[in-house]
Amino acid sequence: MTDLSVIVASYETPALLATCLSSLEAARSEARGLTIEVIVVDNGSRDESVQRALSAPLGPRLIAGVENRGFAAAMNRGLRVARGRHVLLLNSDAEVDGSLLVRAVAVLDADPRIAVLGPALRHADGRPQRSVHLWPSLWTEILGERLLLEARGLGRVMRSAPPEALLDVPAVRGAVFFLGQGVRANPGWLDESYFFFLEETDYCLRASKAGHRVVYAPGLVAHHGLGASSKARAPLAARIEYHRALDRFLRRHRGETVAGIARFWRALRQALALPFQALGVFAPGSAPSSRARLAERAGLVLWHLRGRPALPSFADVLAQQAPVPFAGSDDEPREVERHATG
Repeated sequence: MTDLSVIVASYETPALLATCLSSLEAARSEARGLTIEVIVVDNGSRDESVQRALSAPLGPRLIAGVENRGFAAAMNRGLRVARGRHVLLLNSDAEVDGSLLVRAVAVLDADPRIAVLGPALRHADGRPQRSVHLWPSLWTEILGERLLLEARGLGRVMRSAPPEALLDVPAVRGAVFFLGQGVRANPGWLDESYFFFLEETDYCLRASKAGHRVVYAPGLVAHHGLGASSKARAPLAARIEYHRALDRFLRRHRGETVAGIARFWRALRQALALPFQALGVFAPGSAPSSRARLAERAGLVLWHLRGRPALPSFADVLAQQAPVPFAGSDDEPREVERHATG
């Protein structure tokens, strides 16, 4: 039986995908004794992403779709065909370090109660990223997640934990997201009603409620190009999509009253911050990027004032910005499953 299935979700990030697959190839070469399969699920890319996957020396199994159904849907398609005892869900803008796969499988084998395992994420320059999250609530909205992490002592524990520690946490970031064997039956698949954000947090909550462990391992390291994928192409649409996902999570797990208060608070907070941000834009020495951030916030406030319309969706906005189809692609796109021949 295959020890580990690595599922990579991809949408029009061919260079990032190639780097991700190269890192997997290097990691697999160090994972002697483990059988590893790699599955790339492409969400309807119209560039050379599919060709990059097919030509990768790693020889991944490729599932290519005709439309962008979102991160959760892509990962579920991979999960349905995965043969591994354990699974790694991987963003295309992530890179795994050499020993990560071997060490993660060892941790999962040692404790079958672990449903989700997350490593310490780093930026390309080595700076740490926030790898652990709380479950969203009214308190995280009002006080902020960072403050609550410190108030609960989790921030201090994570900073002082030795590399071999395994910390039980509410949720880990989904960029590098290991699933232990047996968890796919309960709590099941990722919730496809989330298009791009909070699907992993929802999964962690359901896993915890089902009696499984969600674990952060500070001694395991992976690199993540935070914001280097679809969020960089459509920042306003990405922020709106996060608000939609947050509202969905709160309504589902906290109730409509809490979700309604959070919607009002988010809209008010964005509106109150807008004039102060505008003053900063015209201050001497302000960075050119500050105008782009001001435009994003103004667009977000306008979206709230318009009643939070469902359209255009994040997928619609990305499709409008899609690159010219790669010259080697089929004239008629179709949903297929293809296998790389090397």
